[in-house]
Amino acid sequence: MKRKMVLFILNFVSFYLNAVDNTRISDIRSIGMGVNGVTQSILYNPSLLALQNKSNCHFNCFNRFEMKELSTFQGGIDFVNKFLPSAIDIFTFGYDAYRENMFRLSVAKKLGEQWFSGVAVQYRWIQTELFEEIPQFLSTDIGILYNPVENMFIGLLIMNFPSFYITNGETDNKLFNSYSLQTGFEWKIINSLLIAGTVERSECCQLTGSAGVEYILFKDFCFRTGLQFSPLLPAMGVGYQISHFIVNAAVVYHQSLGISSGLGVSFTF
Repeated sequence: MKRKMVLFILNFVSFYLNAVDNTRISDIRSIGMGVNGVTQSILYNPSLLALQNKSNCHFNCFNRFEMKELSTFQGGIDFVNKFLPSAIDIFTFGYDAYRENMFRLSVAKKLGEQWFSGVAVQYRWIQTELFEEIPQFLSTDIGILYNPVENMFIGLLIMNFPSFYITNGETDNKLFNSYSLQTGFEWKIINSLLIAGTVERSECCQLTGSAGVEYILFKDFCFRTGLQFSPLLPAMGVGYQISHFIVNAAVVYHQSLGISSGLGVSFTF
């Protein structure tokens, strides 16, 4: 009975939140600012890899509406080098009876003093008792980043395009997210204040967006807040750095479905 109820909620959440992508999450820092992943999260825009100066390993967990069956876990490693920065990430969502998984390989390149580009390839598959054949899917993300002036970045991101099914079986194409075109900016106005915004056009919703701010309250500790539109989802988060470790936490509120929360940890080396 519980399994049927969870599957019903999965379908309801995906419909109510404009076919939300269960498997892919932005990093928790970005979620606390309203999910401006196009200029803030390597898990969205692979071109951001070219900006990093240190390698790191990271882990993120995002729990939707305080139900463990609706949690997404992500772990990965970013390899920084002068030739071709790269990253490997693994995502998993769901529980024993229904689980969506994704493996992601990303590479990036600095094209000049102001331009950066990146490409990521995702392999997804579903493990479930509902289908005899395992649905499998390949997709590509293409990201571009432009640095017009100091402390400002403008980004362009095409998610899940091109994409195709390896095996489909009895599944509906809507189980995997459709393409998404995003553009956004990030501007560090002063040393302690950063603002960001994103506009998105996808196959499942005509136009949506988000906006957020990050403020450094004191050394190694910052406060974040943001807002996603359509539906309206206010968010809040904090971040704290301890030596090589960075810990981020975030909460997102939905007026009908309640609170979602996330925790992220990264270690630079």
